[in-house]
Amino acid sequence: MTAPQTRRPTLMVVHAHPDDEASQTGGTLARYAAAGVRTVLVTCTDGAQGDGAGSSKPGHRDHEPAQVAARRSRELAASGAALGVSDLVPLDYPDSGVPDSADDIDPRAFSKMEGEPVVRRLEALMREYRPDVIVTYPPNGFSYHPDHVRTHELTVAAFERIKRSGGLPGEEDGRHPRSLPKLYYIAVSLSSLKAVRALAEAALGPDAWIPPLDVAVDDDTVTAAVDVSDFWPHKLRALAAHASQADAAALLRLFSLSGDVGRVEEYVRAHPPWTGGTRESDLFEGVRETP
Repeated sequence: MTAPQTRRPTLMVVHAHPDDEASQTGGTLARYAAAGVRTVLVTCTDGAQGDGAGSSKPGHRDHEPAQVAARRSRELAASGAALGVSDLVPLDYPDSGVPDSADDIDPRAFSKMEGEPVVRRLEALMREYRPDVIVTYPPNGFSYHPDHVRTHELTVAAFERIKRSGGLPGEEDGRHPRSLPKLYYIAVSLSSLKAVRALAEAALGPDAWIPPLDVAVDDDTVTAAVDVSDFWPHKLRALAAHASQADAAALLRLFSLSGDVGRVEEYVRAHPPWTGGTRESDLFEGVRETP
């Protein structure tokens, strides 16, 4: 993981599980990769508590976590290739799964483990890749999943250490001084989700799985909307790469039916703090020119 001598504008996206990159930021990753931006995808867990053979769930006799993790690693690589990701960084911490109670989570799992080593690792990655933009989950993890929430906490902790140190080092030629990355949280606006839900219910019926409205945020809190229309096929190919996961398959079907509705990926800017004005359409706005 050695940074190149000629530095490109860099986007770092920090996710919890294999397949999150496709469903939540696939279009954004593909768009910036196509523009020549260095795209760094960090995936915190191994996904071992995902669906196993025959869609078996954790605890079923056919569910073998090591095999699930190995397959999901291959799927993640295929998804990254579909999105044109420059640098794939799997951290491979143990997946927490989705237990009935937080007390049921293995204490060795990512959401329960000591955070300091992970923060140090994330900080080191930020210093190595020197991203201009970092994207991760909001405080509620976007979906309330314990691994998503923990990913938010630890990524922000690493970011704050960079901030306290005065930012990331600039270019050796002095053209760019020390800088602090822009930080964004993944979001979906209420109006966007309602539009997608209406189309899905019409096409699939009322019993189809559709993301619940409680993951959405008020429209006026969204600060950036990235048009990913031209890269929708890339997003769908990335989702299709995660064929072993029922959630990814459901989202693939949903997004395939959505037509031109919802072909933006939305974000809330956490740093620098949003002070109002025109919603951004480019996460690199105000940083430097992208290729």
